[in-house]
Amino acid sequence: MTQVSAARRAVAAAMEANEAAHADDLTPTVVKGPLERVLQESNAVLEAAETSSRRRQTFAEFTTLLGEEIQEAAEESMSEATKAAERTLRQAKSLIEDHFHIDEAFRMLGPIRQDSNLARDMHDWFNLVALLPVIYLNLRNWCCVTFSVSLLKNTILEKSVVGMWHGEVFQEFWWTTLAYFILDILWVILLPDCVKSPGVILKHHLATVGYIFIPKLRPEHGWLMGACMIVEVNTWFLIARRALNKRGDRMFTTGVTFWKSIRTATISGCFYLSWFVIRLVIYPYLLIVITREWIKESNRVGTPLNLIAITPVMQCVFIFLNMKWTVDLIRSKLKGRGASKGL
Repeated sequence: MTQVSAARRAVAAAMEANEAAHADDLTPTVVKGPLERVLQESNAVLEAAETSSRRRQTFAEFTTLLGEEIQEAAEESMSEATKAAERTLRQAKSLIEDHFHIDEAFRMLGPIRQDSNLARDMHDWFNLVALLPVIYLNLRNWCCVTFSVSLLKNTILEKSVVGMWHGEVFQEFWWTTLAYFILDILWVILLPDCVKSPGVILKHHLATVGYIFIPKLRPEHGWLMGACMIVEVNTWFLIARRALNKRGDRMFTTGVTFWKSIRTATISGCFYLSWFVIRLVIYPYLLIVITREWIKESNRVGTPLNLIAITPVMQCVFIFLNMKWTVDLIRSKLKGRGASKGL
């Protein structure tokens, strides 16, 4: 009778827990499932204790059996929670999920629909305005004639990047860039809700500020800063996609004006084009140029541990991130091709 009484108490407790879980809409599904299983197993144990006449389980055996079932259910819950945590971690590390609507299967469902957030909107427009002089001054330091001739003669890979850089307005470019990053750092500190990951943004900006001091101390390497900062062109289009299409409208669909569709298509086209050219072509090519310059500097000073030594490492990190984000972008686009998704 002791075993039967204990089994009945276990069933009653399992029923109470199960009812409480289903009564609360906030209870996760990963918790409800194991609780229902515990109830089922408790009923099975009760039935076995009441009907078995040939073999009597000791109380210790019964509690051991019940403990194993609870442990198994807990392990299943932990497994589900671990998968959810891994999914959350993967999402947090993907740049494209800040700008595209991605479902749990990592399918791209179109442009992300932005909620009301005045701090974010103001920050987006600050970037759209503040990045323009940074981009303009950067381009003014490059010899477009040299670049065009090299492109027409198909000798662009033979032409030194250093040779295309004249740096006539480098000081203006450097101070404007520094001012932009400092202002953005202060903005994120004062209004952290303006971005999804303020900690990541602050670390990135602080590392960039430290990085640009290399050409400041060694102006002959100003081309390095200019070449790397070309990526801000793609960043501008990335922000413009969100700021100018907060509702996530798909172009050339019902309710979307022709002008907005053309504007969205133009910005999206420039975004994808600049992503490919800058992140997947220029940045890997720059690694070759930077490595050559580092070898030259090492031969000049007599040691590989010099001021330029950090640049190949940083460039490899940038290339890795660009490749990862590109894979995420392509994978989500391919999974979301079932319906018309838009750019």
